[in-house]
Amino acid sequence: MNTEGMGTRGGRVRGGRREAAETTWSHPLNPEAGMTPMPSDPREVEAALRAGKISLRLTPYYGFRYGERGVRFTQSDSAFLATLPEHNEATIKRQVEWLAGVLSNRGMPSLLLEQHLRVLARELTRAVPEKRDFYRALFVASDGLRSRRTKHMPESAGRPIGEAFPAAAGLPNTWLARGTGHLFVAAVADERAGMPNAVPSIEAFFLDAATFPPRFLEAARQTIKRARAA
Repeated sequence: MNTEGMGTRGGRVRGGRREAAETTWSHPLNPEAGMTPMPSDPREVEAALRAGKISLRLTPYYGFRYGERGVRFTQSDSAFLATLPEHNEATIKRQVEWLAGVLSNRGMPSLLLEQHLRVLARELTRAVPEKRDFYRALFVASDGLRSRRTKHMPESAGRPIGEAFPAAAGLPNTWLARGTGHLFVAAVADERAGMPNAVPSIEAFFLDAATFPPRFLEAARQTIKRARAA
C-alpha cells in the first residue's frame, strides 16, 4: 500500500501519550510516514512486516506501479493497521473505511486492503497467539469492506467480468491476469460506494499506451465498461 502523505490519519486515533510525542520523531519503518502510529511490541511489528511482504507478493501490481516507495508505505501502513485493535469497533470501522477511500482514490481498490487485513490478522495471531481474540477485529473490518464491495458489485456479477479479462487481453489465464481483471471490477465497486477517483486512478496506470499494447488497453476499457453496466 502506498498512501504517500498519510501521517495525518494517525492523529485520528492517537491518545494523549502519542500527542505528547516529539513532532520531530522519524518513523523507523518509513521516514515519509510522519507520526503514523505503530505497535510497541516488536513481535507485532515483525508480523506487520511479514504481512506486508505477503501482500506485495500476492499483488505484484503494487511493485509495478509504486516501486520501492510503495514498499516503504506498505511497511508503515501495515504497522499502523496492527495498532487498530486497541480501539473500539466503531473507531476501527471508521479508520479502515477512511483508509480504503484514500487508497482507492490513489489507485488501490479497497479489495486490496480487504485482503491485506486478513493476511495481517493471521500473521499477528501466529506471532502473538495470546491476543487471538484481540486481532479478530481485523477480520471483522475485512468482512465489512467485503460486504460493502459486494453490495455494490455482487460476486455473481463481477467475478465473471474479471475472469474474462485475460482472454480478451490476449494473456495466459494466470492468477496475475485474472487479478488484473478483478482490480478493474473492484474499482467500479468503489466508485459506486462513493469514491469518485477510484476508476480514473486505476485507468491512469492501466490505460497507458506507452506501457501496454492496444489489445490490453481495449480489454481494460471493455472490462470497466462491462462492470459499470453490471
